Amino acid sequence: MDIHGVDVIKLPCQGLALVAGDLHGNMRDFHKIMGIWEDQLTKENHLILTGDLIHAMGHRSDKSLEILEEIMGYCKKFENFHLLLGNHEWATITKLRLYKGGVNQTQNFNELLKRKFGEEWEEKLKKYINFFKKLPLAVKTVNKVFISHAGPPKNINSLNEMMNITINGYSNNLPLYELLWHRHGDYRKKDVDQFLENIGCRAMIVGHTPVDGYKLIGNQLIISSSYSRGKKAYVELDLQKEIHGGRDIKKMVKYLR
Repeated sequence: MDIHGVDVIKLPCQGLALVAGDLHGNMRDFHKIMGIWEDQLTKENHLILTGDLIHAMGHRSDKSLEILEEIMGYCKKFENFHLLLGNHEWATITKLRLYKGGVNQTQNFNELLKRKFGEEWEEKLKKYINFFKKLPLAVKTVNKVFISHAGPPKNINSLNEMMNITINGYSNNLPLYELLWHRHGDYRKKDVDQFLENIGCRAMIVGHTPVDGYKLIGNQLIISSSYSRGKKAYVELDLQKEIHGGRDIKKMVKYLR
């Protein structure tokens, strides 16, 4: 039997939430993000990683497995550590052959597993898949910010519809696919605003699309914390501050040094 986690996590109105985007096997940037969070580590301060931990462009630079092992430990240890499902983890669950930059990421990931775990690599892959299936899809804060890997999905009329999307499985699930894969162009500003209104939010933060640090499109803030088109950014989201729209969260963007 598949074990599923809670699809949407709700955060209280206190402390900070450090939000970082796609790491894609970059151990150096992962440790930078963790260092920033650990400097602020309290029960009130959360860390949210928006998915796509795995799949770098090549074997030599790909620390996907090492990052995964560390993060699995953090997820067990800390209730305020939140890893969201990304489209690359989703592809591992569904066994979709996934390419990035012309590189077969699925094959590369399997090769990493074989090198590290030998004959036991398939059992290890199953454990990773079960871990991915327990990951939440999004975070909703009390001050009305929605955080996910990508999206928004269309034809979602309420937060309740978001809460259990994976009940319908991971394959042939259009709202889930849109939440994990859609980039601006697949949707418009008015689609973002309609989605936010339907779920009771005023702004959203996503990763997925490589940008120069960050890009604000209406009430959607796109961040690149590692795999980017230039600078690398994250968000220190004040959970107690009133949020009226995307400009308010833009003010909370910070850069990795």
